[in-house]
Amino acid sequence: MRQGFSSWFISMVRVSFIIPTLNQAAFLARCIDSCLAQGISDSEILVQDGGSTDGTDSVLLRYGSKVSAISEPDDGQSDAINRCIRRADGDIIAWINSDDYYPTGDVLKVVSDAFEADNDVDIVYGDGMYVDQSGNSLRRFNSFPIESPRKTLIAHPTSPCSQPALFFRRELFEKVGGLRQDLHWAMDHELWFRMFTEARKWRYIPQVFAHMTLHSDAKSVRAISKQINEVAAIKNSFLKANHGRLSEYVRVMRGTWMVRCYQLAYNSGLLKYYWRYLQKRQSTRKR
Repeated sequence: MRQGFSSWFISMVRVSFIIPTLNQAAFLARCIDSCLAQGISDSEILVQDGGSTDGTDSVLLRYGSKVSAISEPDDGQSDAINRCIRRADGDIIAWINSDDYYPTGDVLKVVSDAFEADNDVDIVYGDGMYVDQSGNSLRRFNSFPIESPRKTLIAHPTSPCSQPALFFRRELFEKVGGLRQDLHWAMDHELWFRMFTEARKWRYIPQVFAHMTLHSDAKSVRAISKQINEVAAIKNSFLKANHGRLSEYVRVMRGTWMVRCYQLAYNSGLLKYYWRYLQKRQSTRKR
């Protein structure tokens, strides 16, 4: 992992790294190391383990007091994250799943500066990068500048924001009531509906803030059908509660169809060939 900021810096806002995990010992150290590499003098790393049996406890023991970890049964990822954030005392929440990581050591410096520059900014977000298990880039997840939360969140086929590349004030998270614990596949998307609606200001920075690992046990791989269905249900429920127009329902149907086509392309292997083609093309251009 390339480090972009090696010296420790003092941030005016306290950052809480929130890491939910369950049986992902193979990725956990990389995630924690990327949090430590941010070099924030006033920060905390909180891990909420759902009761792993794969050696996660041994990984956590290596970090001693640098990481505050709790291992206990929970009612799913949403519950684990809510529990972890209740333990947090930071101003800014950096929620990153244990199989994801920050690519450079200056990510939180950029994010903290954005929060400090304007006290009314409640959300700062950037882009993500899908990588394989070895950290090789597959494709970039370009987030969208949001002018109208309702329009963007309804129209975009999936989420317009990369989850680990989005940072928010803990006060905002608490104000909207945290994550819905009845959701398990697209809870972040539903949270964005409530947070962007309530946020005073937000800022999009077109920079890769997080690497997201695609592997066989990743939700976006093993449960993509459930994720698609849950996103559609979230959007339709929002429209039903907020006087949705026919054109908006049509956008939801169109977006759902597009994601199902993506699923077919991924399952057939066509996307992997396409990504490799793009990588070769980019490499050729750099030469």
